[in-house]
Amino acid sequence: EKGLPPNDVVPHLKNKVESMKEKMAVVTDLRNPTLKPRHWDEVERILKYKFTEEEPLTLGKLIELEAFEFTEQIQEVAAKASSEASLEGILKKVEEAWKSMEFIILPHRESKDVFIMGGTDDIQVLLDDSNVNISTIASSRHVGPIRPRVEEWVKSLVLFGDTLDEWMNCQRNWLYLESIFSAPDIQRQLPAEAKMFMQVDKSWKDIMRKTNRLPNAMRAATLPGLLETFKTNNTLLDQIMKCLEQYLESKRALFPRFYFLSNDELLEILAQTRNPHAVQPHLRKCFDAIALLEFGGGDAGETGGDQLAKTVSNDILAMISPEKERVS
Repeated sequence: EKGLPPNDVVPHLKNKVESMKEKMAVVTDLRNPTLKPRHWDEVERILKYKFTEEEPLTLGKLIELEAFEFTEQIQEVAAKASSEASLEGILKKVEEAWKSMEFIILPHRESKDVFIMGGTDDIQVLLDDSNVNISTIASSRHVGPIRPRVEEWVKSLVLFGDTLDEWMNCQRNWLYLESIFSAPDIQRQLPAEAKMFMQVDKSWKDIMRKTNRLPNAMRAATLPGLLETFKTNNTLLDQIMKCLEQYLESKRALFPRFYFLSNDELLEILAQTRNPHAVQPHLRKCFDAIALLEFGGGDAGETGGDQLAKTVSNDILAMISPEKERVS
């Protein structure tokens, strides 16, 4: 208008532009690509008109239906459609991530038929991220259309997290006890505990073989009954650990110098009760002045490994001090 001579065209054109500008909000909302049939049903209820595929939706038709009188209602429907699409996109990313996430399965001690779980750091990160995303979706007021899928994922993630915790706890205790109960002497001294461990051992190996064949993390960890199996196994392992602790305490009570040894060191000796030479590496912890024992058939200066190879008797001939002093 500025700088133009007075005329009726400019104000008229300006009014038309302003009028169209007001209508563009509704046009843009109805062009929202995330609108789905359920959203169009809401629009039809607002406008009290049933659209058909044969009848094109034109600007003239919207004016005829007085659609621009319902700007706020239509805008709310479009915003809800966008929010629902965003939530569905987040949920789809969670689903896709778990489809490709697999457990790392490693052979145990180069065995072809016994497996253990590898690192789970990546799985734990994905689990934490998924819990945050699913919680965000579940707390949205627009979760309605995908609520059943979200609730299913909430249950699956809780089950997965609980199972993974029990799984790793079971592996940690199984690895520790497996090396102990593989010794015949320990099996003979703790027959009841050895029987319980064999039960857990069989269950563990069966589970890991199945997981090796089906490494997909979510499917493997949410199998029916798996969590209960791990809880049962962990209860047995805890019981075995307590009995083992009591057994070691009884040995220390009989020979208090065993208190100077760790559980692993004491178990190393007890696992070889028929081999007196097993005490050699631990003598200096039990006795300050004894570094080595000389057995019949061995030489005083030999270390444990060489001495074992040459020893022909279990008779102790002498005690050797750290300074190489010899007392027969």
